[in-house]
Amino acid sequence: MRTVLAGLLLLLLLAGQAAAAPPAPSPAPEEPWTACRRAILAEEGRAGLPPGLLLSIALVETGRSDARSGRFEPWPWSLNVEGEGRILPSHAAAVAEVAALQAAGRRSIDIGCMQVNLLHHPDAFPDLATGFRPEANIRYAAGFLRTLHARLGSWPAAIANYHSGDPDRGASYHRRVVMARLGRAWGAGGGAVPIAAAAARGLCAPGLRPVLLIKGKAPRPHIGCRKPGQAEPREAAWPAVAPRGKARAEAEIVEGR
Repeated sequence: MRTVLAGLLLLLLLAGQAAAAPPAPSPAPEEPWTACRRAILAEEGRAGLPPGLLLSIALVETGRSDARSGRFEPWPWSLNVEGEGRILPSHAAAVAEVAALQAAGRRSIDIGCMQVNLLHHPDAFPDLATGFRPEANIRYAAGFLRTLHARLGSWPAAIANYHSGDPDRGASYHRRVVMARLGRAWGAGGGAVPIAAAAARGLCAPGLRPVLLIKGKAPRPHIGCRKPGQAEPREAAWPAVAPRGKARAEAEIVEGR
């Protein structure tokens, strides 16, 4: 009898706890400031692209500063209409904006984290809502980059043609992506960018440090070796000291050949 009573009391206690338990919290709305970055990290593992490439392109395409954190992040609700960039506050607002533009006859519109152009890629997404979802937008862009690489034979060429088939515009875009990948102010138009320590080991003779040189309209950045603390030279005066010995192949990888 005591066993049965104890069992009933236990059931009543558990039932009371279940009734008193607060309802499960509803899922938090997607945080737009990190939406592109999170989708990129998820895609990178299966994309077969150089590490950091997707994020660098996204930063060049839609990067803006988060006033709360101070970080520079891609914005998923971005669009560009025939050269005019627009920032929308939400997924719904971005979809509505593009739908209205299309209804007005505008066709060359870039959308989402990676700014996929709807005129040149009309079958990229089944609808606008999907096109503005970071996962779908980034997945399509990754596939397009792989296609360009297979056709053109190099990542620099693929990056340039992701933006434009025009050689000058493509080369300028490639430089901006390289600078974004190195975490510097890619919009400055040129300069000497220090190379991360992990990639710099053995590239230069003792006492010199390697830098990535972005020179005007040069077709690609170049590796140079400079003394620590050396003042920023004018473009024409940048040193031409090449990386040494067996490190030359590593330098070519860093340069993006």
